[in-house]
Amino acid sequence: MVVARRIALVKPASVVEEKITHALQLFDSVLWAFQGTTRATWTLVAPEAAEVIVVHEGDPDQRIPEWRACGKLIVEISTRDSSRAALVYPFRASQALALLERLDGQLNSQEDLQEASPRPDTSLEGRNPEPWGFVETLRTIAEVQNSEAWLVARGTKIPCLWLRADGALYAAEPATIQAIRRGTLNLASLKLQKGAPPTEGPSSRAGTELSWFAGYHASAGLAPWLKPTVRYRVTRWPNFGLIRPLPSHIRVAAALASTPARVDEIATRASVSTEEATRTLNALAVANVLVAVDDETAAVQAPPAPTVAPRGGFAIFLRNVRKHLGLGA
Repeated sequence: MVVARRIALVKPASVVEEKITHALQLFDSVLWAFQGTTRATWTLVAPEAAEVIVVHEGDPDQRIPEWRACGKLIVEISTRDSSRAALVYPFRASQALALLERLDGQLNSQEDLQEASPRPDTSLEGRNPEPWGFVETLRTIAEVQNSEAWLVARGTKIPCLWLRADGALYAAEPATIQAIRRGTLNLASLKLQKGAPPTEGPSSRAGTELSWFAGYHASAGLAPWLKPTVRYRVTRWPNFGLIRPLPSHIRVAAALASTPARVDEIATRASVSTEEATRTLNALAVANVLVAVDDETAAVQAPPAPTVAPRGGFAIFLRNVRKHLGLGA
């Protein structure tokens, strides 16, 4: 028997630290990216109807003691490394899933499992999407590596994008692909649900293409897991044969292939604007080709993607660029 569980995420009334928003957003991504994969079905509801309420550590909200007195489970998420909270941001999807299993066990021991009362509508379409929501989902599903399942993203009640649940492949109609590449499709607003693979629809494409443009167009600000004070370098060239980059993208990648740099240094070295340097750095991170120079053993996490070799004259062009700059393949 699948048990329906109700959970609420409460954002502090006055968020001073941006990481707090990102921490709650990441937990939200885990919840809806893995619907149906946990022992219980977790549904986001208002705090008053929830069995479990997730708050930021130290939130002074006066309702928290009242919720606890009513028997609701209060879970704290922290952004401090030394915290003993249930989850410390940044956390892995596996940690969040393990926490959900523990909470389900606690609820099982506290209540008689009866038919749940009707739940309020918790459709994702009613939420205000965070700009990094879709990218965080890509990073989250990459941890689980479930190549057997597919997710379907819907806009106006018709499929517009299919995504394999490990992020390695995706499929979409030509118009949708062009919108993704141009940044005119708000990926963060899409509703992802489990669905069937596109057996009779458009052919599959490498997920690295989706990852690149999702990261590039997500925001003009630095990705929440990157730091402006850290120098980064690229470990290999992105699949530019598939991405078909702008000249500025190639200059930024070439600059980071030769010498590690901070985002402000990249703009000067590659002769691009600060926004262009930031967006390209984000895209390189989501494409999984970026590492921090002080921790080169841990690549910035993003979905892996099958290699698609560039074709024709563009392949020759890239080879000449690498040769000119003294870079490897």
